[in-house]
Amino acid sequence: MPSRRRRSRRRTSRRSGSLSYLLVVVLVAGIGYLLVQRGVLPAPPGPTRQFPEVNGSADNSTAIARLGGAVQYGQVDPITGQRSGVRATITPAMVAAAARDELGSAADPSIRPPGLDQLPERNRARAHLLGRQLGGSGDLPANLVALYQTRANTPVMRDYETAVAEAVRAGEVVRYSVRPRYPSPGFNGPPSAIWITAIGDRGFRLDVTIANSAEAPVTEASAPPANPEPRGPQHAGTAAGAAAATG
Repeated sequence: MPSRRRRSRRRTSRRSGSLSYLLVVVLVAGIGYLLVQRGVLPAPPGPTRQFPEVNGSADNSTAIARLGGAVQYGQVDPITGQRSGVRATITPAMVAAAARDELGSAADPSIRPPGLDQLPERNRARAHLLGRQLGGSGDLPANLVALYQTRANTPVMRDYETAVAEAVRAGEVVRYSVRPRYPSPGFNGPPSAIWITAIGDRGFRLDVTIANSAEAPVTEASAPPANPEPRGPQHAGTAAGAAAATG
């Protein structure tokens, strides 16, 4: 009988010890969770994506910096919604990452730039200022403006963005600026024109103003891009039905 009692006491002691250990673990984990939630302790690292966003942000400037470039997406006027414009330094690594869909993104359809509803429903676009093929974010309101899809956004603006991308792929680092122009400071509609300038470190130059209209005439202050698409009237209606197209 005494031996049976001793065995029973040992089993009870083991169970009690295991239960105490479990309670301690639960208590420590609970305290740790509360400290993390209150910011006393740092949160454990989770899975991250290098491209195209940083910490879930629509502003991909940190990812661009990792590729040797830089971007300032500018501001959105809180009253009129006017975009101040974009300035960027575009590197070959940026263009290569954009070509692999690792940098840049399509326009978010929930973003409605000022004046979008004033353009024809079947011929309007949320156009990127820093184009997607150059690494531009489509999730950032400051980078999207309302343009005529045909011809202002495509093919005209697209052709100049392609010329910049080709120069960068050839090894140039390009300082790039895109500024929307508005009829007046208080205007809350679409821009009347888009002004693009680009200066490469090996001689590439671009200075053009694209009118935001179905015809999209261009004022060029420097040589046009290589092999530009013909601007004749026979090309004027190719994408008129692309209401949801992006820049």
